[in-house]
Amino acid sequence: MDVHDDGDGARLAAARIGGRGAFQAVARRARGDRISRHACRPPVAPARAGDPRARRRTGTIRGADDAAQRLVSGWPAAVAAGWHPVAVAARLGTRPLARRLMDVPLVVFAADGVPVVMHDRCPHRAMPLSAGSVQGGAIVCPYHGWAFGADGRCRAVPGARTVPDVAAATLPVRVAGGLVWTTLGNGPFPRLPAVMDDPALDRFWWVPRASTARVLDALENHLDPAHPHLVHPWLVRAPHRRRPARVEVTVDTTGAHARYMEDARATGLLPRLLEGHRWTSIGRLHPPTIGEVAFTGRDGPTLSIAVVFVPESARVTRPYAHFATPRGMVPAAVKRWLLTAFHWPILQQDRRVLARQATREGDYARGPLDFLGPAIWGFANGTPPPPQRYTADMLL
Repeated sequence: MDVHDDGDGARLAAARIGGRGAFQAVARRARGDRISRHACRPPVAPARAGDPRARRRTGTIRGADDAAQRLVSGWPAAVAAGWHPVAVAARLGTRPLARRLMDVPLVVFAADGVPVVMHDRCPHRAMPLSAGSVQGGAIVCPYHGWAFGADGRCRAVPGARTVPDVAAATLPVRVAGGLVWTTLGNGPFPRLPAVMDDPALDRFWWVPRASTARVLDALENHLDPAHPHLVHPWLVRAPHRRRPARVEVTVDTTGAHARYMEDARATGLLPRLLEGHRWTSIGRLHPPTIGEVAFTGRDGPTLSIAVVFVPESARVTRPYAHFATPRGMVPAAVKRWLLTAFHWPILQQDRRVLARQATREGDYARGPLDFLGPAIWGFANGTPPPPQRYTADMLL
């Protein structure tokens, strides 16, 4: 399993996928042109006291002060309670990493090879522990040298004969799919895409720097069929060469996916170079914040791009992008270089759109190509659509 962590990273889709129609459940609830902000827009402020929806839509945070608790309480329930990655496991060493999750500062490090996540605050004088160092399996504060073990307990105070009964706040940790995960709440661990642990594939992680975007907007953008012709012309889709495609949409209790039967030569530059003839493309939603796009040619799967979107704040998101391709004659290192180089311009184009989108508030209109959008916000807010399956035709 290869890892690539680029401070200016790459965005994430060799091609976009799409469909026509909208989820039946949302259509019944929002007959007309608009989707309720509670079903579609990520809240950026705490729910009002006495709001009967507050308990359902919001979550709690472990070990946080009141200010942090109020911030996280404004997030969709599944996002606030969910598990989120904070590091690539293979790259985690003894140097502490500063991370932020829903406006909560965290520090990530390895204590004797075991990943540890703590609140990035020394309990003595509130110095960021991420500015310190890891020595002997403990993180050492750079201010007075207090050392805290993997369990958070203070182990030593330089110059003192006794050790105070003090602990830094720790968070749960889980390693899966090559990532180090943590949670501020008590939600279930997400169902990860199978490609993340498939030893038969060439795989690598690419971690771009965080950028201006709301987390659910970024997730929908990754799975969106309608924008590549305009935002990524000729790179992903030819702007004036839309062709008929049949779409199959499935929603169940674990998520949603849309399968697009294309059976045609790819029209964008990058898909032509990477795939040639495309048989199908698939968009998969793994709630609450994982989106996967996968492509299949006549000879089988060609490329999978699974992205975990991490909300650092209400308008700052960091994507962890997992690329997977079948093994073949091209060395994995060459494919890694080509994929990241090809996706660099796509990243920049998406960033510009998402940054502008993040400056606007209000309800979203429902469009005829919004296949997975309603499910994204439904699962995030704890109101997923009922299980269903349907087909539609579109021009892709």
